[in-house]
Amino acid sequence: MIDRECEIIKDLLPLYADGVASAATLKMVEQHLAQCAGCRELLEMYRQPALPVLAADKASCRSGMGGFWARLRRVAVVFMAGLIITGSTIAWASYQAGRNLALRDPSFRQAEQMDLFTEVNQSQKLGTNSITVNKILLDSARTTVFYSVLPGLDGDDNININMVDDKGVQYDLRGGRGLHGKYFICDLDPVNLDTEKITLSFSTGQMPGEARFEIPVDPTIVAQNTRELYPNLKTKVGPVELVVDRAVLGLSESIIFFRARWSQDPSIAGVGIGLDRPMFTVMGPNGPSSAESRVSFTPPEPMIKEYGAFLSGSWADLIDVTNGKRIKLNETRTQTDSITGGIEGSFHFDPVDPSARELKLTSPPLYLYRFPEKEQLLKINNLPRQGEQALNGVLRSGTVTFALERAAAEDNQLALYFKFSGGENKPPFYYRPDFQIKDKEFWQGYIRLEWLDEQNIKVTFPQPEIDQVILKLSSVGEKLPKVDFQLDAAR
Repeated sequence: MIDRECEIIKDLLPLYADGVASAATLKMVEQHLAQCAGCRELLEMYRQPALPVLAADKASCRSGMGGFWARLRRVAVVFMAGLIITGSTIAWASYQAGRNLALRDPSFRQAEQMDLFTEVNQSQKLGTNSITVNKILLDSARTTVFYSVLPGLDGDDNININMVDDKGVQYDLRGGRGLHGKYFICDLDPVNLDTEKITLSFSTGQMPGEARFEIPVDPTIVAQNTRELYPNLKTKVGPVELVVDRAVLGLSESIIFFRARWSQDPSIAGVGIGLDRPMFTVMGPNGPSSAESRVSFTPPEPMIKEYGAFLSGSWADLIDVTNGKRIKLNETRTQTDSITGGIEGSFHFDPVDPSARELKLTSPPLYLYRFPEKEQLLKINNLPRQGEQALNGVLRSGTVTFALERAAAEDNQLALYFKFSGGENKPPFYYRPDFQIKDKEFWQGYIRLEWLDEQNIKVTFPQPEIDQVILKLSSVGEKLPKVDFQLDAAR
């Protein structure tokens, strides 16, 4: 594929991924993607957060940096963690940031119209760079910092950001996006209402020192224009109890908090929220011995199809009944609950109109995963490094089977193709398998699971380091019905 065509397609990919490209552009991009592995890989990157999320082994769900949504008081000296802002921000981040920085993003429109930004316009030197904090938004749903770096970041340059208030409370960083390595937006947890001053610290691992900004704030001004609800709605979906216990209808974001609980049945491997792999907490004799947190981003509309990796109807849905509007879901955050072994999470939507008085939340489908009656393992020898190889093996759980037919090396990844059978009396996609492979001494989950049709499944793994691996059917999920919740937003 010629470089010139790739450069044009790379400029169009953000529009394609965001679902705002014209029909002609969609066709041109899709034709190119069918032939160009590099641009397909870049498109996959757009599905990931522009900035990294702290891994579970680096930040316990209950430790100083735990609970990415909880407005808990944490003393800064207990745990200081920075979020890396890279100069090599991908085109997706640049596109989103460009809209945000121009304040054309609907998530900031209400705050702009109500003139609720805190203007800062302070600059500090950090080595050879100048850091300027332009403005901040102290929303009840999140704190957003708009800043610039001149000259712009390049390559692997990075800046670490920390925020602490005048009471010593450290605030978690959620993510961010940038434009051309110069202009950035950073999202953090919302500050406590009694905060009078925040300190933003910018540092880099390449040089000593930091740029520090002390900013007087009054979060109560924005809080007066937002709503916080405690509906405490509960329902049973099979053996799983689903609870919606809190909602924050902020000016830049609406967040609905939920919990999922199930009985401690040894046959249950965990629960998957939508298309996510199952989550669970391993409870040891001295408490939890494992924990996990995830952030999943809602794919753009062109990627959601009847078949494939992103099946339609797999995400939470929020309707503003008062105004007859569907509210866009941006991301879903989940983490295991180390106390009960269940799941805590939050759905992050665009802001709800202030006039909304009635909301309807539809949960994503939950998958209840169960272990097979007997351990299901399959040894695969002589994995292909290019091309494909025919295979013959069957993995079973209950009445369903997954027959492994071939393996292929695709875009530096390992693709395994299965034939599914046994779900005659169930609707399509009722079952969802969870596969793992053992590469050397380590088990790892799949990158992507795609239904090619109602019987054929493609499961993609990172390319193993060795040519002989063990494939494991860890568990199989059964789809539970979606649930509707009515939220009274007038309170």
